[in-house]
Amino acid sequence: MITWMPERRAAVFHAVTTRDELVGAFAQMYPAIWDALQEQGPPDLGEVVAVYHSISDGALVLSAGMEVADDFEPAEPLAPLGLGGCEAGMIDHFGPYLFDDFRETQARLETELAAQGRAPSGMVVERYLTMPDAEPDQSKWHTEIWLPLA
Repeated sequence: MITWMPERRAAVFHAVTTRDELVGAFAQMYPAIWDALQEQGPPDLGEVVAVYHSISDGALVLSAGMEVADDFEPAEPLAPLGLGGCEAGMIDHFGPYLFDDFRETQARLETELAAQGRAPSGMVVERYLTMPDAEPDQSKWHTEIWLPLA
């Protein structure tokens, strides 16, 4: 589905990792992001996000973090990242937070976009709407996958 991706800001860490190391990278990054945000005291936090700037067989260039209010300016070790404010394809994913499952859902969206003559810019934004500690049933975990359009 093509829609307007609302403009959002996130406080993130940047990383380069591999598919094999992704779970471990996230396991290190998200607690450190949370700790840094608690120290910096942003007024409002939004959804947890992962942004893939580049996905290849050898490396994943990504940013991981949390959405923050427009008036919050993250400080080191966090970096600000602007998202959205553009047309994008969006699809809902339900199920475990597994890289290959997300890529299958993303492929369905890419097929739909191609049928409409549209091409993604290359960036992939995942917004995790369900936190695993709040919902033990993985089949109910909800993620939005956004593909900003070129």
